[in-house]
Amino acid sequence: MELDKLKGPLGWSALSILVILILCFMGVSSVLTPLLGQSSSGVSSNASSTLLEQYDTNVRMDIDRFNGRSAFFKPIRIVKNVPAPPPPPPRQDTPDVPDKIVDEGPPPPPARYMGPPLIAIIGEEAWFRGSGSGPDAVMRIKIGEENQGVKVVSTNAPSQVTVEHRGGVYPIPLFESSEDFFTQEAPAHAPDNFLKEVEG
Repeated sequence: MELDKLKGPLGWSALSILVILILCFMGVSSVLTPLLGQSSSGVSSNASSTLLEQYDTNVRMDIDRFNGRSAFFKPIRIVKNVPAPPPPPPRQDTPDVPDKIVDEGPPPPPARYMGPPLIAIIGEEAWFRGSGSGPDAVMRIKIGEENQGVKVVSTNAPSQVTVEHRGGVYPIPLFESSEDFFTQEAPAHAPDNFLKEVEG
């Protein structure tokens, strides 16, 4: 046989068959050894009889211990000297009540308006941004009406609304109107000869 043929598939097949035969031999020998060997059974039966005798002795000893006990015997408790707990502090049944209760009245209104923001002014109606969505997204309040704690007192279209909120009256500007442009002086009059003739 050539050495190159053994390195190929033929060599691997032969090696696999050899491994399978070794494993089969080991399996058959492990099955047949207990059936053919009778000498080990005497040793194992002698060891098991010794263990059974020891078990019976231990069970008998446990039963004797249980039967020798009294079901009504209470163990002696050693009394320890524990100091008595301190007495609780005296309890005051009457609460502290001031001599004179002063009614301070309702709290003062906030220094500035803290309600929903103003979004539009249309005639005698002011529109505020609501807290919901859909139809509740806009609160439309006319003069004299109140909605969610906001009462419209007056409107100064198109820039300002006066409202009553949390006990205070507040003017709310829709936008900042500044007239700085109109107070400035007009630019100087341009000279008439600003168009110069271009030589061509």
